[in-house]
Amino acid sequence: MNKDNDNIVSMDYEGNVYYGNNHGRIDMDGRPVERTKEKFPYSYDAYVTWKGDYNKYKGDCVYSDRLLHWDWDKYNECVMEVWGNKGQIFYNRTPKDIEKFLSLYYDKEVKLTMIMEGCNTSNGFPYWIFMFEDKEEKK
Repeated sequence: MNKDNDNIVSMDYEGNVYYGNNHGRIDMDGRPVERTKEKFPYSYDAYVTWKGDYNKYKGDCVYSDRLLHWDWDKYNECVMEVWGNKGQIFYNRTPKDIEKFLSLYYDKEVKLTMIMEGCNTSNGFPYWIFMFEDKEEKK
């Protein structure tokens, strides 16, 4: 069995890989996280939930809770446009829709490259980390 594929949950038709299952949760470098969501539900380590064309030497990252704190009104306007609600949870939101949300928020086209979920240890609530690149840089 290919060791690189041990933690893959599924792959979509575009070749994007979805991670995190009963084989264990992994970090952005493919290593298993020590503090899993199952064992430490209010203080788990960040882990990859979706990985596309990620390159650690390119692009930017942003935490979902920071977007909300930086501009509450813009955050709510963008989530309403994409999902029709003001939710702050990204469990069931697709990478394509998150990419659209980030493009609206930043007022430019972006390419989402990875999503991670983490836990705010001060309150136990989840947050998401979005890695992305400007679409112009992808050419």
